[in-house]
Amino acid sequence: MKLTEETLKQMILEEMNSDLLQEVAKGPQDLPEDVYVRVFHMGPDKNLITILFTDKDGEYLPPIDASGEDNPIYGDVSFYLKSPSTGHLKCDNSAVIAATEVADGWGPMLYDIAMEIGTQRSNGLTPDRRSVSDEAQEVWDFYANKRPDVQQHQLDDEYNSLTPEEEDNCVQFMARDATSLSDWASSPLSKRYTKETSVLDQIRDKLIWEI
Repeated sequence: MKLTEETLKQMILEEMNSDLLQEVAKGPQDLPEDVYVRVFHMGPDKNLITILFTDKDGEYLPPIDASGEDNPIYGDVSFYLKSPSTGHLKCDNSAVIAATEVADGWGPMLYDIAMEIGTQRSNGLTPDRRSVSDEAQEVWDFYANKRPDVQQHQLDDEYNSLTPEEEDNCVQFMARDATSLSDWASSPLSKRYTKETSVLDQIRDKLIWEI
């Protein structure tokens, strides 16, 4: 394959973004003493799980505090244990990201927790099947290429292009959009991810666990 100047620039940009994400990503060791992590169910079927930063009483930390200043740490990540948006497609029984809003640097930690719960309660975690922001795309690229503690597992598409089984079929709109019709399986968005409970283990004394 011929390496064009535009392709080379894109590869360099992706590598720079990956290095930047690694540099700014926060972890359990950066969690302020007065900030906690709440994990709880939502919805009548308890299918939607939300993880968010709170105070010691479990109250949400807003992007702007009472004095009008930007809050350096806030955010939440929600995911479905079984996504209603995939219809008859089971996505290999993986949990599916539903919504995120997180302060700069804190997204990877909440994603890690979501992935660890998804690994325990479902069959790992996969990105939102219909909408992924540029920032979230960088996180999934980082998981696929820079995180040896995270295991990736290929999902099939809606048409059984990779395997004859239907259990691993999943909507691949975003993977096609990120690559091409023929190369969608190379996208980090086309996979599910699993990991051990390392982050949860480190923040046991800061967890408000309601699931």
